[in-house]
Amino acid sequence: MCGIAGYVGNRNAPEILFDMLKRLEYRGYDSAGIACISDQDVVIFKDRGRVDEIRESAGCERIISDIGIAHTRWATHGEPSECNAHPHSDCTNGFIVVHNGIIENYRDLREGLMERGHRFESETDTEVVPHLIEELYTQSFEVAFREAIKKLRGSFAIAAISIHEPDKILIARKESPLIIGLGDGENFIASDTPAILPNTRRILIMDDFDYGIVTKDRVKIKDIRTGDEIKKKIQTIQWSMEQAERGGYPHFMLKEIFEEPEAVKNATKAIKEIEDIAKKLTGYKRIYFVACGTAYHAGLLGKYLLERFSIPSEAVVASEFRYSTVNTIDSDCAVIAISQSGETADTLASVKEAKNKGAYVLSIVNVVGSTLTRISDDNIYTYSGPEIAVASTKAYLGQLTAITLLGLYLAGESGRIEMDYVNEIIDDINNLPGKIRQILNNEDEIKKLARRLANKNTFFYIGRRLNYPTALEGALKIKEISYVHAEAYPAGELKHGPLALLEDGIPVVAINPNDDLFRKMESNIQEARARKATIIVVGESGDLKTPVIDPLLSPLLYIVPLHLFAYHISVLRGLDPDKPRNLAKSVTVE
Repeated sequence: MCGIAGYVGNRNAPEILFDMLKRLEYRGYDSAGIACISDQDVVIFKDRGRVDEIRESAGCERIISDIGIAHTRWATHGEPSECNAHPHSDCTNGFIVVHNGIIENYRDLREGLMERGHRFESETDTEVVPHLIEELYTQSFEVAFREAIKKLRGSFAIAAISIHEPDKILIARKESPLIIGLGDGENFIASDTPAILPNTRRILIMDDFDYGIVTKDRVKIKDIRTGDEIKKKIQTIQWSMEQAERGGYPHFMLKEIFEEPEAVKNATKAIKEIEDIAKKLTGYKRIYFVACGTAYHAGLLGKYLLERFSIPSEAVVASEFRYSTVNTIDSDCAVIAISQSGETADTLASVKEAKNKGAYVLSIVNVVGSTLTRISDDNIYTYSGPEIAVASTKAYLGQLTAITLLGLYLAGESGRIEMDYVNEIIDDINNLPGKIRQILNNEDEIKKLARRLANKNTFFYIGRRLNYPTALEGALKIKEISYVHAEAYPAGELKHGPLALLEDGIPVVAINPNDDLFRKMESNIQEARARKATIIVVGESGDLKTPVIDPLLSPLLYIVPLHLFAYHISVLRGLDPDKPRNLAKSVTVE
């Protein structure tokens, strides 16, 4: 996620802002910038690249200012560039804004503003905000700000300054974190606690639909909808700097697992684009999912999902696709490439080869502006936010959500299912975040199970159909971060070899949703139990218990306890789950 910083006080604002941005670098970003008010003028420095590089070019010692806002951007709308970097201003350069989140109705707002003569410089959704404030401003910065915010749909944490009232920062929040740090004759704005910790530990936490007026001596919080003032309780931060960078979690991986509900929700923001792309896909005779590692498991789910609706498809590991399958590709083919980073070497090579053969290429990707997005015909963004731990968790949930939505709309557009059914499943997807939280709230029970099995050096995972990819992903996670031998098989393959490896105490993790194959999975479980294996069932009445869910969506739910299970096995074995040996977050070489 992007980072926001703000300062108003008596010290040198540019120096403080860059220091704050530096402490937000862990969040991931591709560009950064600051805006300060100096002698009734606005000074903006922003560019693509590292905070230190932009700081050096800005020359903070030459800027005299005691108020400003700053931002580290992780691109969503528009590629990483100086133009798209925050802060953004209006036509008069009188109102300056930084923003985290996604403004869903920005296209409509932008078109209306342009019709009324406003000029836009970037591709971002954020730039509509300062133009709205400019248009609504008569005599009060606060009134114009609040009325502009009321026009926005989506998620946002926003900070704004104005040359018309240069003593204050205005802020607002909906679904994106924002806090106020309280100092002595100075106050701070930040999207996360590390930015303010060296200066103060006293904070106010903004809630949804709050907006605030922050000066050096006073903070006032109000309700966006009513304008009524809200009294906030001052809280004291107890975390160390290192803990705060992980939001209080001991590892980034655990933090990201607990962000999986938001990953599902964020992926649904692309639903309109997904619906439009599904219509395009109906024109292709063959569909291929191409990816590596965890993303390949998401692609394999896509294959099983489309086959569930009688739509032929294949899932191929990119390192094999580029040297073999690509020979069968032509203009009748659609290739769906999946990547968290958008920089995976084998996936990029596969896409380039497929395009040379005349194929249509769609990418499902997390990083906006990445190489994969630039060479694809269309893109579906998952909006999962930066994922710092090497082992992917929340990004996988984002991929599964996007693929499931795409499969549903494609089946509907192809006449394989009724659109009423599509809408029913989408309603269930909207309820998924709450069900994922139920599993996360059961972390202590999952940890107890991990404690029982932490000394095991071999694990088997079995699943069928849609949850064979879940088995693969569960096994991959535990081998990545715990360095144990783990294998995944289609459950029906147990008797074709793997049974020979089962013996007393060997853990077998069985993914068993309540579907038409439930009894067959029960038979496979009994086969393993007869060899004295230790059985761990994932399901509605299993050892790793899950809420009731339509079996079609079970892969999005059943992987969550397996992520937590693998994480706790790793920690109990004394390992660092964030940085598994020999592995990189993005594999950019063949």
